[in-house]
Amino acid sequence: MYLWLTGYDIQVGLGVNHRLRMNPLWSDLETHVLEASSDLEVRGKCFYPEERKGEKFVITLRGSPSPVEFARTVADIQQRDADGMPRYRTYRGYQVPVFECPKGVARLRRERRADAWKAWMYVPESYIDNCLAILRTKAAQYIYIHEHIIEKERWINSFSVQSNDPTE
Repeated sequence: MYLWLTGYDIQVGLGVNHRLRMNPLWSDLETHVLEASSDLEVRGKCFYPEERKGEKFVITLRGSPSPVEFARTVADIQQRDADGMPRYRTYRGYQVPVFECPKGVARLRRERRADAWKAWMYVPESYIDNCLAILRTKAAQYIYIHEHIIEKERWINSFSVQSNDPTE
C-alpha cells in the first residue's frame, strides 16, 4: 500500500526506570536504572490500491537501543522436533531447514473510533533517526506498507518512509 504522509509527532523521554517503583518490585537485576525512549508517530492516507483509497493509518515506532526481535537470527526461527532437534525437509534431494517465519513486524488493527488502521512496533533508535532525516526534507513524503493477512489478522511485513513517489 502507498500512503501520503499527512503528519508526524516525535517524543523523546528520559527518566528513572518506571519498573523500579512497581509493586511488587520487578526483579530483573540486569535492567538499567535509567531509561530513555524515542517515539515517532507517522500518519498517512492511502492512495493505492484503489479499493483502500482514503483509509487512514497511524504507525507508532518506539526506538530501542537493541530491540529483542532484531537480535534474532535465522537459526533462532528454525523449527524443532519433540526432542528439541532442528527440523529439516527434503527439497530436490537435499536436506533444507524448516523455519517458523515471523508473522510480521507489527499487527495492523482497525480502530473504529479513530477511523484509522493502527500499528505499534519496536525499532532500532537509528531507524527513527533515519525516518526523521527524511521527514525534515521539503520533498513530498510517502509511506509504504506491505501487509498480508494471517489467520484473519493483518500484519505489516515491511514498512518504509520515503521521499520518492512510489508510483513513478
